[in-house]
Amino acid sequence: MVVVDVDTGARTAQGLLMGQARTTVELTKAQAQEAGLPHSHAYRVTGMLLDADDEPVLPRVTALSVPIRWLHPQDTPVSPGHHDTSVHHFG
Repeated sequence: MVVVDVDTGARTAQGLLMGQARTTVELTKAQAQEAGLPHSHAYRVTGMLLDADDEPVLPRVTALSVPIRWLHPQDTPVSPGHHDTSVHHFG
C-alpha cells in the first residue's frame, strides 16, 4: 500500500494498493479450432497481460482506508503473528 493521505483526527490512512493485472480473453471459434480444441465448448484464457519488458499492462489499483496503527515501514520486521500478505507471499 502506498499512503497518499493521513487523517490524524480519524486516525486513518488512505492509500493505493497495486494488485496483479489479471485479465480474461474469450477465444473465438477460429482461435479454438487453431489450438485444436473441441468445437463443443466455448473457451477463455485468464492470466496477466505483459509488455515486452514483462511489466503488467493493465495494473489493478484499489483505493482503501486503514487504521494508522496498521502501518509500518516496509523494512521494519514484523511479529510472526502479523498477517501481511506481502510478507507471506500471498499477494
